[in-house]
Amino acid sequence: MLKSKNLAYLISICVMFYACVEPYDLNVQQERKILTIDATITDLAEEQSVKIIESYSAANTVYAIPVAGAKVEIIVDNTERIPLTERSGGVYVLPLSFHTQVGRSYKLAFQRADGTRYESEVEKLGGIPAITNVYDEFKVDGIEASLGTEPAHYIYLDTEDPANEKNSYMWTWKLWEKQSICATCYGGRFFLNPSPGECKIEANYANATYDYNCNGDCWQIFYNKDLNVFSDVYSNGKPILGRLIAKIPYYAARGALIEIKQQSVSPNAFQYMKLLVNQVQNNGSLVDTPPAAIIGNVKNITNPDEAVAGFFMVTSVRAWRYWIGRENASGLARPIGLLGHTFIPEPSGPDLTRPPLAPCLEGKYRTPSKPDGWID
Repeated sequence: MLKSKNLAYLISICVMFYACVEPYDLNVQQERKILTIDATITDLAEEQSVKIIESYSAANTVYAIPVAGAKVEIIVDNTERIPLTERSGGVYVLPLSFHTQVGRSYKLAFQRADGTRYESEVEKLGGIPAITNVYDEFKVDGIEASLGTEPAHYIYLDTEDPANEKNSYMWTWKLWEKQSICATCYGGRFFLNPSPGECKIEANYANATYDYNCNGDCWQIFYNKDLNVFSDVYSNGKPILGRLIAKIPYYAARGALIEIKQQSVSPNAFQYMKLLVNQVQNNGSLVDTPPAAIIGNVKNITNPDEAVAGFFMVTSVRAWRYWIGRENASGLARPIGLLGHTFIPEPSGPDLTRPPLAPCLEGKYRTPSKPDGWID
């Protein structure tokens, strides 16, 4: 059984009845497993996937069990069917050649191993304007922290909202920071055997904490934790200027790279996310378990009374990579660092093989590959 509190699961703890968007009380149904869909397809030329799990809430934690053996497909314009390939963990992957196209309509359909069938409402892909400018501002008291405030760079963008169209937007971001520490061990030391290395608990080091340098270039990766959505219902056709996209902590004096994605979303998707923001983001944070699920756009065809969580979303994306030079922070504040504590190296001893260097392992939150747009 998997246990998770990340943004993807919390966004997908939402249930659907006939395309209405409304809360569904999870507290009443704590012991009931709810089928949960995490599915967003885009016009980007990259691998895309659908995750299907069964989830339930208990003790303020969301638990998830992968759903295996399902037959999953995307239906395009109600005629063409694109099958997905199953991977582990309830993940189903689209062909690499697949990406959405503006003006076409899409539907998610799948059948579980027991024959139960599910379908989403049809989502039509609308266009998205390009980002016209990105810039940053340094603020000494930029972010609230447990002991006061921390310095941060505020990232803003400008874009043109098309006139005579109803548009809704979502913005997300991904940040790369240069990382020099690839392992931290508590109550023990780092060993390279077994490969690729691990921290081993040792009685003689029960109260010790040691940090280990990377064995080469490494970048730490961060993602947005808040939802950022907007509708032009009251400003149709007017430029969107100075939209705050991110508050990036002043981790280091050297620069960092951020990728901003501006996405189009349907009116139903906007309502879904706006209600989630009001329910969770404005009453705590998105790492908290929401008090109620939210009705989305997927339903059980076999049994319409079943509560199905999650939203099948179709978006068009425009991306912009921006270098945060951090020159505007010079002399105004001290960087807070990436570790959350002062660097503590393992003391050198007679064993010249110690301390070892730790590998930078490729993953969602770390990479040894230099990102495009990085400035040395």
